[in-house]
Amino acid sequence: MADPSSVRKTGNDNDWETMMRRTALRSTACAVTAVAAAGVLALGAGPAAADTVSAAYSCAAGGDTLQTTEKITITAPATAVQGEEIALSVTVEDGTPGTEEVPAGGVRGELDVAVGGTGSGTAVAGGLTNTAAVPAGEAVVLEGGTATVTAPAPGDVTFTPSDLRLNMLGLDVLCTPDETVAPAATTRVTAS
Repeated sequence: MADPSSVRKTGNDNDWETMMRRTALRSTACAVTAVAAAGVLALGAGPAAADTVSAAYSCAAGGDTLQTTEKITITAPATAVQGEEIALSVTVEDGTPGTEEVPAGGVRGELDVAVGGTGSGTAVAGGLTNTAAVPAGEAVVLEGGTATVTAPAPGDVTFTPSDLRLNMLGLDVLCTPDETVAPAATTRVTAS
């Protein structure tokens, strides 16, 4: 900041206090403008829509098979324009509490997401992991799964959990749905 004695006065308006008030006003105006611009940019993507589905899975590892129910949340934008990238975010909560403590990052995985409606194919949401240690007897929650899909033809595109591949403390596990799973998210695609 300038020393008050170094401010050159050219009239009644240009004293030290007036200059400081104007500087504060300009800073506030810039901050408000930046927040408003960020809000406008966020509106372009459409609000996020998410749903959690519970699905029965058979999980095979080391010659054994375990039946479990997974709670899977897929978050996607509510709307998108044809040709845009649709960003998916995935969280998986294991329905079978562990018998021992799992250290942070002890479970890693990826989920196949079936693309339906006006879309087709499979997106792989990688990067799933437990970010915090999980005490024995508690469910493991895997977060951080992401995938992208190019918005297909106009209409509703659905995102449905499918196969889940995990590495639990060095043991590879493949989980497949035992039943038809409901879509966990839907994005309305409009023409470009």
